[in-house]
Amino acid sequence: MNRATPELRIYAERLIANEIGRNASAKSKPTAAFAVINKLGPHFGALMGAAGFRALLSRALMLAGAEVAWLGELHVRADGSFEDLNEFEAQASPEEMSNAGIVLLARLLGLLVTLIGDELTLQLLSNINDLQLAPEG
Repeated sequence: MNRATPELRIYAERLIANEIGRNASAKSKPTAAFAVINKLGPHFGALMGAAGFRALLSRALMLAGAEVAWLGELHVRADGSFEDLNEFEAQASPEEMSNAGIVLLARLLGLLVTLIGDELTLQLLSNINDLQLAPEG
């Protein structure tokens, strides 16, 4: 898989929109996707352990780096936060930050789907965010 799939990008965008709707300070922040990832960490860490989630997030960063080069330069700290994210935010445009966050979140979701399956991933995300993520149809 060379790119985050369109379906996973839609799920990522829905999670981000939900976070922005819940958190007024996120409305002006192009890093809302990174806030979503930080929010997911403890929940998925409970499922696979904190180290397991960090490893998954590091892998997602590596994969997303193929689409957004500077993401490959980010690192995940032991606590699950992103090292040097503020520096990249200062250098990148809001559009670049927003796109990078969507790509990273979509890659993370893709890895979760691979690991635990589509249905369980969507069920856990819905429980965490009170959000219906299944495609409308």
